[in-house]
Amino acid sequence: MKNATITNELAVLNTQLLSNLDETVFFSQLSGYFQQVTGEHKVQVYEAMGDGSTRLGAENGHSIDGEILAKGIGLSGYVARMKRAYYSNNVKRDPITAHSKRDDSVEAELAVPVMHEGVVIGTIHIQSTKKDRSFSEKDVAAINEDLKSLAAPIRNMRLYLVARHMARELESKLAQREVERTQAPRFDIKTGTQNIEERVNLIAVSKSMLETIQVAKKLAAQDFPILLDGAHGSGKKILARKIHFWSHRKNGACVLVHCTSMQEAALDIELFGKKGKKGAFAEANGGTLILDDIEALSHTLQAKILRAMVTGEVVSSDNEEKTMINVRVIATCKSSLEEAVKKGEFKEELYIRLNSMNIKVAPLRQRQDDIRALAEFFLNQNRSQNEAKILTAAAQAKLAAYHWPGNVQELKGIIERVSVVVEGQYVDESHLPELRREEVKEEVKVEVKFEEVPLHDLEKTHILATLDHLSGNKTRAAKSLGITVKTLYNKLHSYGLIENREA
Repeated sequence: MKNATITNELAVLNTQLLSNLDETVFFSQLSGYFQQVTGEHKVQVYEAMGDGSTRLGAENGHSIDGEILAKGIGLSGYVARMKRAYYSNNVKRDPITAHSKRDDSVEAELAVPVMHEGVVIGTIHIQSTKKDRSFSEKDVAAINEDLKSLAAPIRNMRLYLVARHMARELESKLAQREVERTQAPRFDIKTGTQNIEERVNLIAVSKSMLETIQVAKKLAAQDFPILLDGAHGSGKKILARKIHFWSHRKNGACVLVHCTSMQEAALDIELFGKKGKKGAFAEANGGTLILDDIEALSHTLQAKILRAMVTGEVVSSDNEEKTMINVRVIATCKSSLEEAVKKGEFKEELYIRLNSMNIKVAPLRQRQDDIRALAEFFLNQNRSQNEAKILTAAAQAKLAAYHWPGNVQELKGIIERVSVVVEGQYVDESHLPELRREEVKEEVKVEVKFEEVPLHDLEKTHILATLDHLSGNKTRAAKSLGITVKTLYNKLHSYGLIENREA
């Protein structure tokens, strides 16, 4: 049986994974949990791609963008292909583990597949440097027991990755095309029409979003920091990239850092680098650095970012190197930075510097006209005109009635899955998952009927209510009513509530 601490940690992990549909967060938190529970040297998590290849995605709680291993290569490829756990207590001599990359000090390794309904979405690798460590079926059972407790977030991640893997190649090509572009994107703000290359990345037909884009294009020409404020999944990161390509920095690097994807020490290195490793600020030199969910940063990192923005100099995390940089910072936040400043959770000076150029991105529920346009795009983004699918009126109505708490990202995930599953040309409401309608609380107006009541009776009611409220204290009641105590006694006498001798 697990002790109370581990059970609590597992429950917290389950909640965190359910609330964040992001593979970088998913794999990093999964590796962090099992490293904490096992206490071993390293816990790595590989993501299993749809084509059978694998990629190192996390290590000891930190997100890693590792190289892609071809199908069946390495221990991760073996476990993903066989769909069962494998452990070796002599990794250097084991033919299956001997050619996998790991620290020389590692003696034993256990790899367990993360699966849902027979589909492997990742592999967990627990590496030990202890010479007397001997993995067994008992260890496999313990890991699988924890994974069983995480069935719900694993299911959600599998559905998300099905669509994500299919779109990965297309997104890579589009990103490369965006970097190579030398002319500013063409976008007709007045009509909302775009050329086909622009529609791939940014869909906007609603008045509010077109106005937001117009503001963004104007601010893009000014070389100031920008704060994009909006709910999770509303399109802030895409708009941030667009601002980069609309600016004079478009030929420079555009670097994105997820501020929630790793712990403080790792994020410090990610941002500022260390000896022999360039950080994000240095990588973005001459271009743009996008800090996604900046409200998640610690005070220490906030201070370092502020110093870099003010002085144009970054100091590496190990204090070994100083680099002069010329970087435009675009930050995104999904919660009020102003409130965070009031609570002492965010540095006021950094907030003021970022907020001088503020763009609010409306949630999808306030951009009804964009829902259909986005849905049709996600439905057909990888299809020819002859293969295009069509949303029926009933399907459109169902999408429009939903309040989209996950915004564009949620819509994208649902429609891309439907695009894969539905074989026919038409997508009807029955093909869509259950979408809970937004509950609109209507204000109920109670009609007060007028009744003719003598002024004497109204006065009596008010006086008695005042006495009742003040526990019968006549001196306080008289003061509250604005009359003398003698007048109060006289009125009570007239109501027949006290004897003559009292008056």
